[in-house]
Amino acid sequence: MKYTPTTTVIKAKGLIDGIGNKVLNNAAVIIQGSQITTVEHQTANLPQGPHVRHLEYPNGYLLPGFVDAHTHLMFGVYGGSYEQVTGSDSDEVCLLRAAMNAKFHIKAGVTTLRENGARNKITFDLREGAERGYLIAPRLYLCGRPLTITGGHFFWCNQEADGVEGVREAVRELVKDGADHIKIMASGGGTAITDNRRPSYTVEELRAIVDESHNMGKKTTAHCLATQSLTNALDAGVDMIEHAGFRDPDGIYRYYPEIGERIAKQGVFVCPTIQTGYRQREVFQSIEAERSLTKEEIVKLDGLKAKCESQMEFMGKLWDQGVSIISGTDAIQIFGDYSLGIELQGEAGMGNMDVIKASTSTAAKCLGAENLLGSIQPGLEADLVVLNSNPLEDLRAFRDVGMVMQGGRLILDDNMGYSIFA
Repeated sequence: MKYTPTTTVIKAKGLIDGIGNKVLNNAAVIIQGSQITTVEHQTANLPQGPHVRHLEYPNGYLLPGFVDAHTHLMFGVYGGSYEQVTGSDSDEVCLLRAAMNAKFHIKAGVTTLRENGARNKITFDLREGAERGYLIAPRLYLCGRPLTITGGHFFWCNQEADGVEGVREAVRELVKDGADHIKIMASGGGTAITDNRRPSYTVEELRAIVDESHNMGKKTTAHCLATQSLTNALDAGVDMIEHAGFRDPDGIYRYYPEIGERIAKQGVFVCPTIQTGYRQREVFQSIEAERSLTKEEIVKLDGLKAKCESQMEFMGKLWDQGVSIISGTDAIQIFGDYSLGIELQGEAGMGNMDVIKASTSTAAKCLGAENLLGSIQPGLEADLVVLNSNPLEDLRAFRDVGMVMQGGRLILDDNMGYSIFA
C-alpha cells in the first residue's frame, strides 16, 4: 500500500537498532514517507515545520518492528484440536479469524510475520485483502499450503505430494499461487493420524523439494520433530528448520550434539518455537491446583512438561553451539502473546541483545528481507516499535508496547491515545 509522503521525527530515551550491541541514548530517527532517512545521534537541529510530525518518548526505547517467524493464522482457537477446527470451520470463517489474529499480533509489535501453513488459499486471500487496504496486518511472508506426504501432518491443507516428480510439481503449484517460501512437513506432528517420532519424506524427496524451490528462487523450511527428520533435512540442504524437536522413535527427547554442530556448520536457521505448549501446561497446572487431575489430564500434563522442558534445553544447547536462532510463536491457540517466547529465549540462555536480534535483524535475514526491514538504518522501511521500559534490563519489557509503526504509518500510540483499530 502506498502512503502520502510525510516527514516524521521520532525521539526516544534509547534506540536499539537491531544490529549493534549498545543502546543509542537520546537518539532520533527521521522518516520520509515509508522509509527511514536518518538516524541522528543527537536531537539538535531536527526538521521542523507544519509538515513534520514529531513523536516523542522520553521514557521509551525505540526498536525495529518485531518478526514472528512461525505462525498459523487460520487457528488461534484456544482448546480446539486441529481436527475440531478443520472439521467445523469453513475457509471463510478461518479467513475472518486470520484477519483477527493479524490484528492481535501487530498490536503486540509484530510488524512482519512468516506464515507457515494454512488451508487452501486462506492466507493468500488475507494478503490480497491487506494489500487492498481491507485490513491492517503485519507484512506477510507466506508458504500457503505446507508440503506433506499423503496423510501427513497438515494434510487437510490440501498439498499432499509423494515421490520426486510429485513434490516437484507441488512446489511449482505453490509458487504459482504466490508462495514466498516452501514449508515441508519432514516429520509427523500434532495432526491426529501422524507420528511425530518418525520422519515423513525420504532424503531423495526432500532433495527434490529443495532443488526445485531453489531453482525458483524460494527458500525452504522443514518442520522437524523427529530426530531422523533433522538429519534428513540437513542431508537435503534445507535453509531453515522449525522446532528442532530431537524426538526418537521410543518417544524420548534426546539431544545429539553432532546434529547441532551440523546445523551450525551448514548455516541453517532454527526457529525453536520455544513457547509451544507453554500456555496449555499453565492451564493444566492451574486445574491441578484446584482439584485432582484425571488420568487423561495427568498424561497430557506430563507430555506438555516433557515437551516444554526439552524445548528450553535444546534451544539453549543449539545456541551454545553457534546456531542462528530466530523468534517464532507457532501461534496456534493464542495470538498477540509474542512476549512469552522472547522471555523464554532469555531463560534458555540467550543474552537480551541476542534475543532482540533474533526477533528483528536475524529473523529478517532468515526471510531474505534484511535490506527491507529488521533494523533501524537509513533506506529501510520504518517498521518501528517503542517499548515503555528497557529490554536490555528485563525482557518483560516486550509485554508493554507503547507505539507501533509500519512503513511510516502509525498503528498505535499510547502517548496520543491513538489506535488505528479504535
